[in-house]
Amino acid sequence: MGGAVLPDHERWEYCVIHVNEDTSQQPSATAASQKLGGSMSPDFIEEQFPDQYKRKPSPHPAEQLGRFLNKMGSKGWMLTNVTNLGSLQMYIFRRRKLP
Repeated sequence: MGGAVLPDHERWEYCVIHVNEDTSQQPSATAASQKLGGSMSPDFIEEQFPDQYKRKPSPHPAEQLGRFLNKMGSKGWMLTNVTNLGSLQMYIFRRRKLP
C-alpha cells in the first residue's frame, strides 16, 4: 500500500481489556474472632465493621460478564476475540474509528 490512507469505512480502533478473576474469599468474622482469642464475638465484629464483614454476595460471573459486554456494546464496541497471554485473559474489542 505504500502509506496509502484507507477509506473511513475501513478504519478501526481497538480496545483490549484484561479480565481479573478474584478467587479471594470474603473475610470471616468467626476467623477474626478466633484470631483475637475470642475477645470479640463474631456478632460484635460484624456489627462494628459492617462494610468489611457483611458484604452482599457478588452476582454470578456469567451475569457480571454479560453486563460488561452489554456496556461495551452500547458504546459501539464489538467483541472480536478472547485470548490468554500466559495467565492473563484478554478481551479484544473493535469499532469503527470515529473521525
